[in-house]
Order: sequence, then structure tokens, then C-alpha cells
Amino acid sequence: MAAVLPAEVRKARSFLFSHHKRGFGIPPHKFAAASKELNVNFNELLRFISILYARGQGAGAFRMDALRNLAQAK
Repeated sequence: MAAVLPAEVRKARSFLFSHHKRGFGIPPHKFAAASKELNVNFNELLRFISILYARGQGAGAFRMDALRNLAQAK
């Protein structure tokens, strides 16, 4: 796992909690490390996680659109 600075963890925490009142249950440290390791911004990473979560969950087109909109918000 990529080493992350405390400032990056704070940014990840702020990002996650600004999009969901419980931060999606994602640990900010792991979220920041994944973003850094994959070299993507937080929006792109959240969108990817949302799409992975929706697949195999019986998600239709409406659910996928809702998750994409949530990932793109703010």
C-alpha cells in the first residue's frame, strides 16, 4: 500500500464525508492510499468503487445512473 501523508488522509476524510454522512464506511487512509497508488483523483476512485459495488447487485440502469451522479456530486 502506498504511503500517505496525514494531509492526504484529511482530504480523503473530508471528501468521503462530504458525499455521504457516514463516509460510505470506507477508511479514509485506505481511500487515500488507493487513490495515490492508482494515480486517480477521489472522484474517479469513488465512481469506480460505485460501479464495482453495483455490479452483481441486480442493479439496473437507474441504479447505475444514481451511483454515477452520486460519485460526480460536488
